[in-house]
Amino acid sequence: MPQGGCRATGGRAEKSGLRRRPAAYNPGFPLQFPSLLNYDTFINVLFSRVPRADVTRALVVINSVVFAALAIAAVNPMQIPPDLLIRFGGNFAPLVQQGEGWRFFTALFLHGGLLHVGLNMLALHQAGQVVERLFGRWGFLTIYVIAGLLGNAASLWWKPGPVSVGASGAIFGVYGALLAYLLRQRGSVPTEVFREMRSGTLGFIGYSLFAGFSIPGIDNAAHLGGLVGGLLLGAAFAEPLVSPKPVRWLAPQVLGGLLLAAALGSWLWKESPQVVRNFEIGSAYQQTIRQFALEEQELLREQAALMDAMRQKRITEAAALDKLEHDFIPRWDRAITALSWREAPDDYEWQRDELVHYATTRRDALKALAQAIETHQAVWIERSRTLQVQADNILLQMRLRKSVEAAGR
Repeated sequence: MPQGGCRATGGRAEKSGLRRRPAAYNPGFPLQFPSLLNYDTFINVLFSRVPRADVTRALVVINSVVFAALAIAAVNPMQIPPDLLIRFGGNFAPLVQQGEGWRFFTALFLHGGLLHVGLNMLALHQAGQVVERLFGRWGFLTIYVIAGLLGNAASLWWKPGPVSVGASGAIFGVYGALLAYLLRQRGSVPTEVFREMRSGTLGFIGYSLFAGFSIPGIDNAAHLGGLVGGLLLGAAFAEPLVSPKPVRWLAPQVLGGLLLAAALGSWLWKESPQVVRNFEIGSAYQQTIRQFALEEQELLREQAALMDAMRQKRITEAAALDKLEHDFIPRWDRAITALSWREAPDDYEWQRDELVHYATTRRDALKALAQAIETHQAVWIERSRTLQVQADNILLQMRLRKSVEAAGR
C-alpha cells in the first residue's frame, strides 16, 4: 500500500505522532461545551480514553513477525513467491471456495514483499493511534478485522484469480472509520484538527486508490471493500468524544452497522465467481469435446470408406443400409446427446450449440443417404449432399469466429 498518511494531530505533533499534552484538563469542560474543544484539550481527551495504543502496536508487531518468518522461508524478502503465500494462508479462491474460509483472516497478516509490509505498517501506525483512541481498543479491533474480511471478500468477488495478501483492506477500513467519525462527530474535533485529519485521510485514500489503478498487481477490490466496511462501521460506532464509552455496543445503530456489514459480506460471498465450480465445468466440457473430436474423426473416416466401397460395388446396398442405420446414425445420436447434456462454461456455450448443430446435420445427411439407398430416389441423394455441405460450412464458421475472438484478445 503506498504511503499517503493521515497526519492525525496537526503540525505541532506530526513528527512524533500523537503525544499527550501536559496541560491541565477539566473533564467537565468538553462535556458541557464540546464545540469549544481546542487542540490541547482534544489530545488530552484522546489520551484519557486510551493512554496507550496497544492494539495498534500489537498488530504492527504481529505483521512484522509473520513477514520475518515469510522472508526467512523465501530467502528473498523483496518478493515472496505466490506458492509460499498460499501455504502460509493467502486468500486463494480455489482453496477458499473448497472450505478454507479461514484464509480471509490469515491473509490479513501476510505481505508480498518488504516494501509492501513496510508501507502498510507505516500507514497502520499513523492512523491506528488515532482510531484506536476514538473508538476504543475493542471498537478499533472490530473495525480492523471486519473491514479486512470484507476487503478479502471483495477481492474474491471482483477478481478471484491470483493469491491476494496484505493488511491493506483492514487499513483502508481504519482510514474509512476515521473519515466517518470526522463527518459524524464534527463537533467533537477542533477545527484545525478536523481540517488536517480530513485532508490527510482523503489524501491517503485518493492517492492509494490512484496508485492501485495505475500500478499492476495491486488489489484495489480489497482496498475498496475495506474502505466501505470502515465507513459503515465508523459511522455506526461513532460517539461524541466525551461519551463515557467509545462504543455503545447495544445501541441500535451499532447493531445495525454490524448486521449491514454481515449482509454485505454474505452478498459478496454468494456473488463471487465459483472458481472451483467453473474449473470443474470447464474440465468436464473439454473432456467431452476431446471425445467428440475423436469420435467425429473415426465416423468420418468410416463413412468415407463405406462410400468408396459402395462406388466400387464391394458392399451390397443392404449391408450399407444396415451399417448406416445400426452403426453410424446411432453413434451420431450418442455424440449429440453427450454434447447437449454437457454444461459448458459461459464463453463456450456458443461452441457447444454449434457443435450440436453440426453433429445433427451430419446425422441427418446419413439419414437422407439411407433413404436414398432404400427408395432409389435421386432427391434423397441431393438432400444428403446438401446437408454435408451445410455441415462443412458450420465448421468453417466456427473456425472463423474463434480466429476473430483470438485476434481481439
